[in-house]
Order: sequence, then C-alpha cells, then structure tokens
Amino acid sequence: MMVSSYDADRRTLMPLLTPETLGDLLAEYDFDNGCVTRVGIDDPFTPGGASARIVVDARDREHGWPWTPVEFRLAGLRDYRLEHGKGFSGMLYFDPVVSRFSDETHGELLYLDFDPVDGPGQYEPVDAVDIVGRSQCFFAAEQISWRVLSPEESPRLAAGSPPSTE
Repeated sequence: MMVSSYDADRRTLMPLLTPETLGDLLAEYDFDNGCVTRVGIDDPFTPGGASARIVVDARDREHGWPWTPVEFRLAGLRDYRLEHGKGFSGMLYFDPVVSRFSDETHGELLYLDFDPVDGPGQYEPVDAVDIVGRSQCFFAAEQISWRVLSPEESPRLAAGSPPSTE
C-alpha cells in the first residue's frame, strides 16, 4: 500500500510555530532547496494587525522526500520583507529560522526568517534589528502556525513542474 505524504487529518491541524517547536517541523520537512510559491497579505488596517499566508514547497522526510506544500499562517503581522531580485528569488537555501524578540511598540513578536545566513543552529540572530537589516525574506507576527496542504494547492506542484533538486 502506497503511503501518501498528504494526510487529510494533518491538513486541518495548525500547530503553533515557535523557536521551541521549530525542531518538530524540521524533523518532518526539509526546506533546503524548497521554494516560496505563494505569499498573501491581508491588511484590514485594524488594531489586530495584518495576517499573512505563505506557501512553501518542502520535502517530506517521512514519505520518500516528495515535494509537499507547507502553509504558514501568521496572525498579528507587524513587519515583513519579501524582496525580489536582490539574490532572493523564492528559492530557499536553508531551513527557516524562528526567533522571538521583544518589540517596543508591539511587545513580543516571532520572526520567521526564510533567508537565514547559515540555517538553524548555525546562525542565531542577536536581535530583531539583525533580522530586519539582513534578511530578504522575513515575517514578524504575534502568532505563527503551520499545516500541510494538498499538492494541488501549490502553484508549482499543481502546474506539474516541481522545484529543481539540482
């Protein structure tokens, strides 16, 4: 019996992503050579802040390494950068890093950095200014959760052209 990397039960599960739980996500998915395939920002200009939805194609470690879309949902989005061109093209060279820092205006924020210097464990940002000043793809929010999507929900996988592994 073939095991699918897509599990309908896991699709509805939205575990919180923090520096403490990042290891659980990375134990299941490898983002190295993955690709950011969709970013959606909803900013109603209310005190609750914006929200974001980021879809990244990652490799499923448990089910034979097929490409699988992983969605990150951010609530209370306070800051972000997604630069096109200056080296960041949506391709990930390392697993993402999640850090927690206090912000004078918004209190404690989680920083999801898709452009870390050397990947988790190799680079630990010293403060939020370090991430904001260096990363070409980061998001700062009050809460981050994640879930697995079906392959059809990734623009790249639905089109039948998975990211290159070379």
